[in-house]
Amino acid sequence: MYIIFDFDGTLADTFALGSQLINEYADRLGYQQIDFAANKDKSARELIKMSGVRFWQIPGLIRFFRKKSVERAAEVKAFDDIPDLVRHLHGDGFSLGIITTNSAQTISIFLKKYGLTDLFTYIKPEISLFGKRRAIRRARRHLKSEIIYIGDELRDIEACRAVNIPIISVSWGFNSTEILEKNNPGMVAANTEEVYNFIPPQ
Repeated sequence: MYIIFDFDGTLADTFALGSQLINEYADRLGYQQIDFAANKDKSARELIKMSGVRFWQIPGLIRFFRKKSVERAAEVKAFDDIPDLVRHLHGDGFSLGIITTNSAQTISIFLKKYGLTDLFTYIKPEISLFGKRRAIRRARRHLKSEIIYIGDELRDIEACRAVNIPIISVSWGFNSTEILEKNNPGMVAANTEEVYNFIPPQ
């Protein structure tokens, strides 16, 4: 069985850095600043609408912020106990993967920093903002394995539900516990111990 993680907001605490970068360039790139902390019950689509960004602008903005994130990738820290969770799951015999919109360089820097590089055998970086459904479907076809996904956003839940993949939502990332529980009832983890307990044994 594969355990596939989202990166931003699940493995890595990129919320403050990402919010800062997005708002720092708002005037220059022509969209409205967003108070992300006050809008954790909103989906990515709702936040995009609030910012005034046109959907055709999204790919270019994503590429721009990937580049900016790489420049500051060394600042990115793992959430508490995440490295231990990853090591425990690997030790239990699970195969591990990452599917993310973030860049391959940022992922590599992060995994090397925590000594986790060799534990992940499937990494699919730089997917489109709303491309997780396709990426998860392709992963299942390529890996020929059962998959459990771990993510922090409503769009993770929507993508997994569309392809009939179970998902464990974590409450320490992008969206609030309340909105995650509403959309993924009974499968929202408040800490890594709860994540571990949600995963069936091999």
